[in-house]
Amino acid sequence: MASPPRTPAGSPAFLSAAELRDLIRNKELSALDVTEAVLDHLEAVNPQLNAVVAVRAEGALADARAADALPPAERGPLHGIPFTAKDANESADLPTAYGSLPFAGYRPGFDSEAVARLRRAGGILVGTTAMPEFGLRITTDNRVSPPTRNPWNTAHGPAGSSGGAAAAVAAGIGPLALAADGAGSVRAPASACGIVGLKPTRGRTPWAPAAQEQWAGYVVNGPMARTVGDAALMLDTMAGPVVGEPYGLPPHPGPFLAADRPRRRLRVAYTRTPPHGTVVPEVREVFERAVAAFGELDVELTEDTPDLGGLLDPLLTVIAANVATMVRGVPPEHLAELEPTTLDVALRGERLGAADYCAAVATAQTRAAGVIRFWTRYDVLLTPTLTVLPPPLGTTVEGPGFEERWREYADWLAFTYPFNITGQPAVSLPAGRTADDLPVGVQLVGAPGAEALLLGLAADFERARPWAHERPRTG
Repeated sequence: MASPPRTPAGSPAFLSAAELRDLIRNKELSALDVTEAVLDHLEAVNPQLNAVVAVRAEGALADARAADALPPAERGPLHGIPFTAKDANESADLPTAYGSLPFAGYRPGFDSEAVARLRRAGGILVGTTAMPEFGLRITTDNRVSPPTRNPWNTAHGPAGSSGGAAAAVAAGIGPLALAADGAGSVRAPASACGIVGLKPTRGRTPWAPAAQEQWAGYVVNGPMARTVGDAALMLDTMAGPVVGEPYGLPPHPGPFLAADRPRRRLRVAYTRTPPHGTVVPEVREVFERAVAAFGELDVELTEDTPDLGGLLDPLLTVIAANVATMVRGVPPEHLAELEPTTLDVALRGERLGAADYCAAVATAQTRAAGVIRFWTRYDVLLTPTLTVLPPPLGTTVEGPGFEERWREYADWLAFTYPFNITGQPAVSLPAGRTADDLPVGVQLVGAPGAEALLLGLAADFERARPWAHERPRTG
């Protein structure tokens, strides 16, 4: 038997899902080999990072043995590939706390549809990853577990709210992570950790079994990976409608990253001007280099800025109303365990009337329609992902003042949250690092339904400026 490829640490932990799939298919590695390697790596690096908050070691090993026993004809596209799931995505045999102390130890007893699809495709669930309480912050810390650290520079966090997922992928704890994005929660930590993070079109991936309008439909499940190809492979397995979900899209015809995709010269607009706040110089410098790199591709590159204003106030109203609803589900004897910031936003939501909520949604929809018209002139918008660098540990301060704090967060997320409201697909790609080894990402935004076009351009950028060979200091 040929010797399997190894990283310098002697483990296949940093191989891509596509590479692992081929090695397993060619019998150079087994699903059990890969799962054992990832679990060993998790045990070695997670104590420093606090990226994974619950591990199903025995269950993952059992799944891997069962995968190895399957005949080739019954093996799925993720056969034997380990993945993690954000603490917001339920799984049958792991606790799901939603980053919240009152839910610590809660066992839902079922797989969310996204988790179930990844497992049916042959993926091996190894654990759940850290998030802030109810996903309400851009930092990944809470009262349930220690704060998550950035694998590139452990004095900093991985951003959020899917910070545990991003840190895990960057550090080699599986090549894939399931995450969720309501205002940038996939793209921001992907940028902060130097990986790929995709927010699909609204309705592209399921939120079932809870078929409600989460944050008025602004939240969507999305893949995180170290390569564009792996993110596309993961999206292939996740995408598709669920009966009863309000935004379900029809199945996509074929793979999202097809080798024979149509070639045409794309119209790419770029901007460094956020709707509010400013881009810090270190991010601007990396972004300028990325713009130059895109200029070397076969695209028509134009500087132009869409009007993204007028969306923040409706978003804050929608968040407050939804959090108030979530807090109503917390038993009264556990309300004191909620973080003060969560209680503050819930109280704001309780003070809202039905007319306030409906007006906010209507305003957001009207503004979103105007924003999307920008994509009648261009195929893709290129922006920085975050306007700031990954925040230092300890950035979060507990206390009241949701709206004031979220307006600061919104300055950081000024290029991400508008596209949750418009429902457009957007992907964050690694673009470089600062002198302090902090990653900086750039974002590509497409018209609704244009994931394949985005992923194709992202793959072109990855080939021109490859990043998969880079390794963080922790990992």
